[in-house]
Amino acid sequence: MKKQSYIYKLLWLLPLVALMACSDDFLEKAPNDALDPSKIDASKAEELRNAIYAEIPGSDLVYQEGYADNGYSRNWWDSNGALIQTNAVSGSENFGYGEWNHYGDKGNSFGSIRTCNMLLAKLSDFDIDEDQANKLGAEARMLRAWLYMELTLYYGDVTIVERIDELYPDGVERNSASEVRNWILSELDEAASVLPVTNDKGKFNKAMAYALKARAAYYFGNYAAAEEAARYVIDKGGYSLYYAGSLSTEEQKDADFFAGLVDFADLGIDETAFIEGIFNYRNIWNVDYNSEVIVSKEYVATEDHGDFNRITSFLSPNLSEKQAWATIAPIQDLVDDYWLADGESTPAVPDKDTRADYYNGLRDEISTIQAGPDGDPSNPEDNLTFSEAVATIADELKSKPYMAEFLNRDSRLYASIVFPFSSVNTYFDGHYQEYNYSINNYGQTGFVWRKMSGGDDLVSVWGDSYHLSGADFPVIRLAEMLLIYAEAHTQTTGYDGTVTTELNKLRDRCGMPNVPNGLGKQQALDFIRRERRIELAGEGHRYFDIRLYEDGSRNGGYKGQQAASAVMQGQTYDPQGNPSALKVWDPRLMLMPIPTTSMDKNPLLKQNEGY
Repeated sequence: MKKQSYIYKLLWLLPLVALMACSDDFLEKAPNDALDPSKIDASKAEELRNAIYAEIPGSDLVYQEGYADNGYSRNWWDSNGALIQTNAVSGSENFGYGEWNHYGDKGNSFGSIRTCNMLLAKLSDFDIDEDQANKLGAEARMLRAWLYMELTLYYGDVTIVERIDELYPDGVERNSASEVRNWILSELDEAASVLPVTNDKGKFNKAMAYALKARAAYYFGNYAAAEEAARYVIDKGGYSLYYAGSLSTEEQKDADFFAGLVDFADLGIDETAFIEGIFNYRNIWNVDYNSEVIVSKEYVATEDHGDFNRITSFLSPNLSEKQAWATIAPIQDLVDDYWLADGESTPAVPDKDTRADYYNGLRDEISTIQAGPDGDPSNPEDNLTFSEAVATIADELKSKPYMAEFLNRDSRLYASIVFPFSSVNTYFDGHYQEYNYSINNYGQTGFVWRKMSGGDDLVSVWGDSYHLSGADFPVIRLAEMLLIYAEAHTQTTGYDGTVTTELNKLRDRCGMPNVPNGLGKQQALDFIRRERRIELAGEGHRYFDIRLYEDGSRNGGYKGQQAASAVMQGQTYDPQGNPSALKVWDPRLMLMPIPTTSMDKNPLLKQNEGY
C-alpha cells in the first residue's frame, strides 16, 4: 500500500513527462530510441515546467533521519535506514542513483535530471517570449543543481550531464566531487542572476536560488559562499520567522499540560512566551505559504496528490482514526540532546535499566487505575481507558520518576516529539500518549513526531482506511538560513554579535532564553551544531550534517561533538529497555555504494571505497 501511495502522488504528471522520468537511465546505456524529443509538442512548456517541480523532495525527507542518530525506520521495505545505521548497506541499495527501490528513499535522480535537460533543450521551440524562456531555464537549472547536490553528497564523484543527446552508449566516467560541487554553485549563481525577485506562486525565485546555494555551499565546506548566500536570504528574501497567534481549544489543553512541566518562576522564564513558542514552532508545518517557508513541496488533499506520511508514517495507531504505522520515529538519542529550558545545559538522563524501572513503575500504576476499584481488568463496568486513567493523576505526573527527564526542557522538544504519557489533545481530545512495544506500529522507539504530523486538511482514501494530507511540506525555511549563517560566520570570522543576533531570533520565536555570549570558536561550533540538530530535527538534514562534521576537508578543521564517528556508536533502547536503533560507524559510510545495477550497465563506473 505504501508503494501504491508513492505512485498515486506522481499520477498528475502527464504521459510525456512520465515517459521522460521513467526512461532508461541515460548513464546506463540507454537505447537510442529510449526517448524521441521531437515527439514533445512545443506548446507543452507549462506541463514540462510542472514536471520539474514534481521533483522537489517532500515529506519522504523525514526517512533520512533514520540514516543517522535522529530516527529509526524498522521496516526494510520502507527505507534503507537501518542498513546505513548498522553499516550493512551494499550495492543492492539505491539513494537516487538508479531505479527507486524503497518507499522512503530517493528515486531515479538522473531521470529527474533528464527532465530538467529536456526543458532546457526545448526552450527555443516553445511559443513563449524570451524573458519567460530565460526564467523557465533558470528554474530548470536550479532544480538540476539541487538534484546534483544530493547526488554528490551521497556518492562523491558523479557524472555531469547537461544535454539530452548525451546517451553514452559505451559508458561514462564520473566527474570529481570538487568539479561537481564548483559547477553546482556556479549553476545556482547563474540561476539567481536570471530568476525574478517575485515569481509565480510556488515557483523558484532569486532568494530561493540563494537559499539553495547557502545549503549547498555549507555542505561543501565553502563557508564564505554559504555565509554570503544566507545573508542575502536573511536581508533581502522577504521572509520572517513564523508566529502562530492564538491557540485553539485543543492546543490550549496541551499547553496547560506542558506548562505543568516547567518551573517558570525558578528559571526566570516568561511562561506566556514559552508556551506560545511551542505552537509558533509546531505550526510551521500546519500553515501553507507561511512567512518562514522558502521552498515547500506542495500537496493537495486528494487521492492522487495527497501526502501519505503525515498520518500513516509519522503517527502511532492511537493517534489516528485511520491507519498509522510510525514507520519513521524519533529515537532516545535525539530526545536526550534537547537543551534544558535554560537553553544551554545538558539534561541528566538515567541509564537504560533505571529508565525502564521508572517507566514500568508508572505504567503499572496506570494499569492498576485502569482496572478500577475492584482491581479486575476483565470487569468492563468500572474499567478506565488508558487516557482516562492518566487523567486521574495528571496533576501528579510531574513528580513521577520517569517524567523527570521531560521536566524543564527546550520548548522545541515539547513541540517536536510525542513522548509517553504526554498530552495529545491536538490529535484526540482528552487523550494521553500510550506506548506499546509489542505492537510494531508504535515505532519501537517510545516516541513519534509531533511536528510535521497530523493536521486538518485530510481526505479518506483506499477503502476509507487511510488519511492523506493536503498540507504542504516545508523543505527550505528561514531558520535553516539563520543557522547556516551562524555557523559559517563562526568559521570565517568568529562567534560574535552578528551570530548571536541571528540565533536569538530562533530563541525568541520559541520562547527560550538567549544563546550564550563569549564562546570560543570550537565551543561555539559545538553549540551551533547542537542548536541546528534541535531546530531542524526530523527534516532530513542529520545524515548530511554528521558527515560534514566528520570530513576534515569540509568541517573547517574541527570535528566536534556531533561528528558521525562520535554519535553513530552503540545500541539505542526504548523507554522499557527494549532494543531500538543500532548505530555502527565505519569510514566507508561517508559515501554510499553505487548500485550494482548501474555498474553493470556502465563499465566505466568505479565503486566507492569500502564496498
